[in-house]
Amino acid sequence: MSSKNIEATDLEAWFSSERMKTYSFHSDPEALYLWNTHVTKAFLEDIQHVEVLLRNCVHTVVSSKYGQRWYIHPAIPFDQQAKKSINKAERRAGITKGQAPPPGRVIAELSFDFWAYLFTNTYASTIWPLVKKSLVATPASKGDGIFVPSLTDFKREVDEVYKLRNRCAHHEPIIKQNRQRENNRLDRAQKAIILLTTWIDPAASAWISTHSRITDLRNTRP
Repeated sequence: MSSKNIEATDLEAWFSSERMKTYSFHSDPEALYLWNTHVTKAFLEDIQHVEVLLRNCVHTVVSSKYGQRWYIHPAIPFDQQAKKSINKAERRAGITKGQAPPPGRVIAELSFDFWAYLFTNTYASTIWPLVKKSLVATPASKGDGIFVPSLTDFKREVDEVYKLRNRCAHHEPIIKQNRQRENNRLDRAQKAIILLTTWIDPAASAWISTHSRITDLRNTRP
């Protein structure tokens, strides 16, 4: 992965010494930097599928009760931040001559933070019961039987994916000098992706896993 003619000082000049300091503990900082870049992009590929699957799930079940434009329904207690996100999405979707844009375009413009926030207690009596009814039970992590997530369970996994998504999207490192801590963190993120997608649609989850590059790339860590 490393380029023979590239010096550490070049990387520091191009990408800042502060950024490259994170990789300086390694015998080949350039190789580790490139690996980090490749793995974060692979995580973003899978997280893209998670986000689209999640938002489509919410839109389908919530619109069945509150209509296609559920995101402006007065019975759902959207706070000011959520309303701000919705207004921004509507503008991006293209409001013309006072006409509301197609709901599908608005849904596509709403950011991951909007979707993640829908799984707080604010929406425990409106959005969550509808989503929960649509979820698929998975084997319990301990003991026998099957397990349908509570709001707390579901939010925990959404938050796990959301935090990693933000880190990857903002080009922050996911490597750690302590390999065990790094592996634990990335294992946890992969588990969250699998859990969320399995709860929503096991077939979709299997498809995402089949096409994921994450595990193969993690195995190439320098």
